[in-house]
Amino acid sequence: MEKASRIPDRIEEDVAGITACWEASRGGEDEDGVYEHTLAGMEELVSVFVGFLRSTETVETFSRGGATRALVHRIAEYQHDLGRDAVGVIEDFSVLRRCIWRSVEVGVELAGLHGGEVSGFFAKLMQASDWLTETGLEAFDAIVRREMEQALGRAAATDLVTGLPDRDQLNRLLLPRAIDTLDRFSVVVFDVADFTETVAAGKVKRARKVLRTLAEAVQESSPQGSVFARFGDDEVCVILPGESGEGGYRLAERVLERLAKSMADFEVDVGVAEYPAHGTVAGELMGETLRALTMAKRVGGSGIVVAR
Repeated sequence: MEKASRIPDRIEEDVAGITACWEASRGGEDEDGVYEHTLAGMEELVSVFVGFLRSTETVETFSRGGATRALVHRIAEYQHDLGRDAVGVIEDFSVLRRCIWRSVEVGVELAGLHGGEVSGFFAKLMQASDWLTETGLEAFDAIVRREMEQALGRAAATDLVTGLPDRDQLNRLLLPRAIDTLDRFSVVVFDVADFTETVAAGKVKRARKVLRTLAEAVQESSPQGSVFARFGDDEVCVILPGESGEGGYRLAERVLERLAKSMADFEVDVGVAEYPAHGTVAGELMGETLRALTMAKRVGGSGIVVAR
């Protein structure tokens, strides 16, 4: 029988052949050397896999001090620069797995090995491939989201009246990001009373001034790191990282006090909700915030209501 080490030995000897196999299937334009970097990354992954085969560690513990994950993150950057989408990322790693398997089939007399050795290799190959795909997709998704955030930051003013991101960007990007990255935060929505009536009466200029005044008061009263958006025609929203519903309530009080001191001649009602206490997904959380706002509007007189 051949030695069990023959499989990792074969892969190690055929790194160039495996890389060429991958290149033949997953070509790309080498603008600014990005494809060559991707190819080098795939070659390094093959060598890392050889080390994994020879180790007794599991795929979860074979981290090489974080170097493996860092390599996958670098490759994800290259894949993004090549214009890959999520499906392309999956296919890149699937092809690499197939090329490794093909190399072993050609270069090792598997019939001469103990069945357990072959099945052990196959199990490790699938484990490594699954981990690689999952980690690669996570890194790729983070890059795409970062790019969206940078694009948002470059936008001079999504909403021309307040200079804040609009409701669509809040729902698509800002709120999902808060849910993904924060353990707790509060959402506060400020609603200008009688705004629709003001616009209907032809006082559009005044309505815009009221919204700008409210947006400025909310921004100036909120702690550093807060995230703002114009939520609707007459509403301004703020996400407060790390704050409870009580913290959102205190912010609302500060905003109303600031408006009162500035002699603002309009009323604002406020709804507050806390993540995850009042909702674990975006739709549920905003639904609770708006229910609280509806109750505040019924109370009137610049009411503040926290979701129950």
